[in-house]
Amino acid sequence: MKKFLLLTLLAALTACSGHTIVVADVDLLSLAGDTAGLSGDLTVPGSIQVYVPDADDNLTTPDGGYLVDGLPTLDDLYGFGVELTVAVENTGSGPLTFSADFRLASAADSTNIYDGLDDVSLASKTITLDPGESGQVELAATLERGDANLALISDQGFRVGVSLAASGTTSVHYQLTAFRVIAEQRPFDLIPPP
Repeated sequence: MKKFLLLTLLAALTACSGHTIVVADVDLLSLAGDTAGLSGDLTVPGSIQVYVPDADDNLTTPDGGYLVDGLPTLDDLYGFGVELTVAVENTGSGPLTFSADFRLASAADSTNIYDGLDDVSLASKTITLDPGESGQVELAATLERGDANLALISDQGFRVGVSLAASGTTSVHYQLTAFRVIAEQRPFDLIPPP
């Protein structure tokens, strides 16, 4: 029986290529839960900014975002990506300007991932909506091997968050409808050269 297991393992390892990429695709909407401020209604008396997923039970204060940890592919990443969609509806009677800014931070940056210290903005976009109009903000970003921002991601994990800003004299309903991160690793890159 041991011989059979050893031969099976050997066959599986020889079938792997040095170009094999392991992908961890994480749906953050399902992990963050309903209490993280992933949807809401805002009254915009001029301007307002909220930070999601909410980590400190106060949407309007910058915080440490969401800690993504426990992924097996976080050492020496081959690549990283994020895809995010925010559905927005201008529910008031005035024009609305709405923007989203995706932030990536190190796991240690637990107090404010929006201050530019040990964190970075990877994607941002702004839209304008008339009263009663709906739209969406789609953000996407990728980092490839050699990008200095990959240093923010370690075996301790990383933090993510989105700053949502609205301005005008109206009200708005927002909802994150997609929020996923993708970490890529080439397992054979982890084996040190002889």
